[in-house]
Formats: sequence, C-alpha cells, structure tokens
Amino acid sequence: MAAVLLSLSLFSCSSEDAFDLENRDSARNIRFGVSTPEDEAQNYLAARQAGEAIIDHFVLRSNTSRDTLCVNTVISDRFEKTASMATIATRATMQKTMYDNFNVVAQLKDTDGSLGSQFYMNETATRNGDVWQPSAIYYWPDDRQLRFMAWAPTGEGVFEESPISPTIDANKTTIKYTVPTDASRQRDIMAAATDYMSNHATGATCSPVGLQFKHLCTAVIIKTGSDITDGSIKSVKITNVRKTGTYDMTTSAWTLAGETADYSISPDFATAGRPDGTPIHNEDAAFMMLPQTLGAESKLEVVFHDNISGNDRTLTASLNGAVWPMGKTITYRLSITPEYDLKFITEPTLQDAHYIIYPIKIKVDPKLVELNKKGEAVGGGWTLKSTSPKVTLCKELTDLTSLGYWVEEDRGTQTIEGTETGEVTVYAFIEENIERGNREMELELTPKKYPSAKPAKFTITQLCPSFNTNGLGGERIEDGDYPWGFLWDNDMKITYDMKDAGGHGFWGPWRRWVMKIQIKYYGEKYKDYITYTTYWGQLETLTIDFSKVPRLDVADSPDDGNLNTWELYNFNGVSDVTGLMAQLKEWGGKPDKQLPENPAEYAARMCILKNKFNKESIGEELGKKTYRPVLKRENLVWYLPSKNEFSMVKDHDYPMNGYYWTSTASEVANDNENSYKYLENSGSSLEYRKTKLHVRAIRKLNMAP
Repeated sequence: MAAVLLSLSLFSCSSEDAFDLENRDSARNIRFGVSTPEDEAQNYLAARQAGEAIIDHFVLRSNTSRDTLCVNTVISDRFEKTASMATIATRATMQKTMYDNFNVVAQLKDTDGSLGSQFYMNETATRNGDVWQPSAIYYWPDDRQLRFMAWAPTGEGVFEESPISPTIDANKTTIKYTVPTDASRQRDIMAAATDYMSNHATGATCSPVGLQFKHLCTAVIIKTGSDITDGSIKSVKITNVRKTGTYDMTTSAWTLAGETADYSISPDFATAGRPDGTPIHNEDAAFMMLPQTLGAESKLEVVFHDNISGNDRTLTASLNGAVWPMGKTITYRLSITPEYDLKFITEPTLQDAHYIIYPIKIKVDPKLVELNKKGEAVGGGWTLKSTSPKVTLCKELTDLTSLGYWVEEDRGTQTIEGTETGEVTVYAFIEENIERGNREMELELTPKKYPSAKPAKFTITQLCPSFNTNGLGGERIEDGDYPWGFLWDNDMKITYDMKDAGGHGFWGPWRRWVMKIQIKYYGEKYKDYITYTTYWGQLETLTIDFSKVPRLDVADSPDDGNLNTWELYNFNGVSDVTGLMAQLKEWGGKPDKQLPENPAEYAARMCILKNKFNKESIGEELGKKTYRPVLKRENLVWYLPSKNEFSMVKDHDYPMNGYYWTSTASEVANDNENSYKYLENSGSSLEYRKTKLHVRAIRKLNMAP
C-alpha cells in the first residue's frame, strides 16, 4: 500500500533526563510513516467495478396503504470515495484523506519493564505540505521502548475521554465516543497504535515508525434501489442504536454502553428520474455509527411522500440482528412501490417459435381512472406498450382471432390504452421467430396520469425452431394429441338452432340478419354438406353433415409436407366449415347434439393455425361487414411434415417421444381410412385416421414470409 509518510521531527525531554539537542544525530530522530484511508478508498473504486454483494433483503410495509419498501443491504469492505473527500459535509463525514491534525502520545517503558509516570510524547501533529509535524523535536530514548497511540479528529467535544482528557493518564489506552444525534456532527473517528518498540535506526537514517490508522465507525449509506416510484424521501430514521462506546487502541476492540438513541436525516429527496444506486444525501454517509449488532427494538423507518396519491407514507422494518462491522460501509438500497395497483397478473411462460396469440392478464386499480358523475371514464387509465415491433397488442379479439386465427389486419398496435379496471385481459400477437436463438421482448405497463412512473414490466421469451443442418426446424412445445381427420361416419351430422342467437329485442333480429350473410356464403359454396333455413330474412337453422364430405383424394406426397398440408386445408372447405362451427357457438347457436368427435381438431389444421392469416370480406349489411380467414399460399410456412421429412426433424432440447402424424395419406389403392404415422428411429407406418397421436409442425428456414 502506498503510505503517506508522516515526518514528525519531534523533540522533548523527560522529567528524569535533559537531552542535548545539538549533539543528537539524525539517526535518533523519531519519524512516522502513516497508512491512511486514502489508499483504501482508491483501491475500493476498482473493487466496486466487480459489483457489491447483497447480504440481506427485507421489505418495509405501511400500516395504512399498499406501499412496500424493498430494502437490499450491501456491505463494502472499505469506505467509498466521494467527490467531497475532505470536506465537512451536511451529513456524517466520511474521511478519504488523513485529517490535517491528529493527537499522538507515546508511552515509555523502562529497561526493567516499568512504565513511565508521564507520556514521553503528547503532541498534535499538523499537516505541512505532504508531512505532518509538531512544533518540537523528539529523539529515541537510550535503551528504553516507546508505544505510540494516535487518534483523530482533534478538537474539543469530539471525544468524551482520551489518554489526555479530561486528565492526562499515562497508563490509559482508550478513547470514549458518543455519536451525536445531529448527523452533520457525526465524524469518521480514526485511531492507530503500535507495540512497544526500540529505536530501529540503521546507519545515519532513522526508519519511520509505522502508524496504521483504522476507521472506528460504520458508515451507513442510503441509496435508491432499482425500482422506486415518483415522490420524495422526506426522512430516514434508524431507532434504538447504541450510541456510546469505549475503544481500546491497543486491542482494537470496542466496548459499548447500553444506552440507545434514534438517528434521522431529512433529505426531502425527489425520486423521479433517479437511476439505481443514487445516494440520497449528496455523496456523504447518511450516518456514521458505532459498530454493533442491532437489537430487537431497532428499526429502519422511512417517511415517503407519494406524488401519485399526494399522501405521506410511513414504512418500517425491523433491523433486529443486523450487523454493522467496524471500518466498513453498510448501504441500504430502497425500492418503493407505488400506492396503486397496476401490475401483470399472468406469470410469463415460454412461447413457441410460430405465430402466437398470447392472452395476458393485468390488474388495474380503479383509482387510476377518473369518472364523471355518471360513472363514465373521462380521464386517467393505463398504457401498455410493446418495446418490440415483433409484438403488437389489442384489448379484444375479433370473430376470427377468437377462433385462433392469427390475422394480420387484426393484430393491433405496439401501444394500446384503456380505462378498464380490475382484472383485464389483453392479447399479445407475437410474430414467428426464425432466428437461430431464442429472443426476449418486453411489455411496459404505466398509468396515464403518471407517465413518469416506472412501468411494470413483462418479459416474453420466445423459443427458436429446432433447425438442423438441412434448414428444417420444428416447433418445440406440442399442443396435444389429435386424429388425422377426414374420416367421418353418418353420425357426424349436426343442426344448429339459431332462432335465439344474437339475443332479443331490437338488435336480435338485426344480428341474425348479419349472420345470414356469412352463412349464405358457406351454404352456396359447400352445398354438398351445408344447408340452412331462414325466417323473415333472419337465420333460423343451419345443418352440417360431414358424412357427405367427398372422399379424400389429396395429400399423397411422401416428400412434400407443405403441399399435403395445403391440400388438406383447402379440401372442400372443411377448414372453413370447422371454423364456422366455433363461430356459430360464439353467436349463441344451440346444437341438437354433441358430435362424437370435433371435426375442427385434426392434425393438419392444428399446424395450419400456427401461420399468419389475412381476412376477406364476404358481405356487408347496414354497414356491418363479415369476414372469412384467408391463408395465402406463400404464408403457409408451418406445416405437418410428410412421412419422409420427419426423419430430418431433430430436437435435443425438446425431443420427440412416441408416434406422430405425418401429412401423407395412405398410398394403398382405395384406402380412405389410414394415413402415415412416424416413430423416431423406426420410420413410418400406416395408422387408422381416428387414432389420436402427437402433432409437431415444422418449417423450412428459407421459406417466406
């Protein structure tokens, strides 16, 4: 350590001896080398770059509100260096260089081991340039030993007792100190002591005597944490702290008295815009306290003014058992949550690589919305923002997106606003991820009334496909087991009663009139197996008979799963009609029975729904348009692999397990009951189409979009 040399050309004579100053040589001149905290502070700056270790974590709570104060406790091995190094600050002073003055005494031990009745040296050393020196010169006594003790700062009223106060006591090795309740008067007290030693001069030079000063207190710093709401910290108080102690300079040990005191500061510190780790007290220690282990009655108390509610909140937490080591810095980082509730309820879950509609629940405090006398929202509310263009948001699903179609025109925007309160469901439309690695996208939720408030955050993690060397990748999270489909018996006929769909009153008939527009499109296009009836221009009944769907004559490619999936999707409108069934239920249609199986749930369609759709208008009445989902050929990028493609699908992180449907129908003549399944490392074989097997969609890396 690069010590600062304290050159003390010290002179004195004892009561027993008179010294001949002119005949003393420089080798007998007592000199001091002093190690100061400045060196430690400089080293500490480098150590801080490696980060601080959180040694404790607790939460302060208010008895009158939802406020919480999250506190992280950090212990540092050295005192921090600040911009106001050697100044007397408005808070407790952390000394970064050696004081300009310090007291130094020397005890004298005779050759027989007896101690002198008075100090050999009793001086105040004063800075003079780069050295500290008294007004007199001292020399080493012949054959006798000296022990040096030094303490700082000097001045009346700092220490209650010392070896020279209130009376001079040559046998005393202790100093007594009481921490002032006024933080501006709390000082960084320091002390040093040596063992008894003889003159260790060699030749004509007297080697310096080393004085290694120690910080005797614990510096307590208060900083902002990573999450702090808009307001001001009006005061910070630490209660029931032992305030008085006696320090033995020769043993480096404190003995504390039992009397306690409360210590507080009132910084009135504004929190808006403050980065994590900002001191609330202008770079100085909030408190300079005696080292101790705090007792059961010790508490940290923060009075916080919340700019959002306009109220003062008092938050407290027990410090029972907290350890304040000597010569170290304790940092309390405060993270204060807002009084209102505005947060994400949904816990983030991994999302797959394909197109996703992700429902997310948020909780909105009613006090964030301003209402008029009629109870109507006239201000306030919330804003939800996506930080990535890959994620857009909407508050409600359309007729098509509610059926699972990821529709480009209905995907919403990157930012939405609302005045809904309580539990609110929003929807994140996530684009596919075709990169080689997972990606993270963040949502930010803020109150409109307080735009500077720190947002609640929600991180969406989206997996990447399991691409192999051939550029063929698969989804990672399987949805469930499904039949291959397109094998329906005579009992697959269902009729929907639509007379009450859409409700009653004025709007009921109008809604059924609009429904008829869409049904007319399907009834005319797929009249082989769809029929409907009307009454006074309103939709009355609709019948779908899947047993009349023509015999399947597509999807027979062993190598092109994309083509197979496209042909299955477009085969006689089955995909359109199965989607229509879900819409009829949404409208309030009443089926005459439960079908033995759901015709909408077949392997190829579950893969098709992982793509991006568009929508197409199929009619308009009274300004109300109805739409059908449209999958463009170039947008079919996620598909059910063919029987020969499956052998190229590998995933070590999400391995395949068991049998999977392929998109290849039976190649056997007149076989309309079986299709190919795949088992890893075993190959493909035929299976009855009604059997439920695993489904895994795949994608080629070089495919659009």
